[in-house]
Amino acid sequence: MEKSLDELLVKIKTIKEEVDKVEFRVLNTRTHMETIEKSTEKIGKEILEGFHIVSNKVNHLEEEMKKVEKLLEDLQKNNK
Repeated sequence: MEKSLDELLVKIKTIKEEVDKVEFRVLNTRTHMETIEKSTEKIGKEILEGFHIVSNKVNHLEEEMKKVEKLLEDLQKNNK
């Protein structure tokens, strides 16, 4: 009886150690996922900010091109 109780306790201890390992891995995975989510969020914000900067620069260039086009038209009219 004592031997079978000892065997049972060893099995229970082994199971607990395995459960502890799994729990540790789950916690590490959760931490890793949270880090990935934060990084993805940050990258998304930076991409949007970059897009707005580029969009503003493109708009500015379009305005400048229209000014140049107008000046060229005026020059062309004056030369005729």
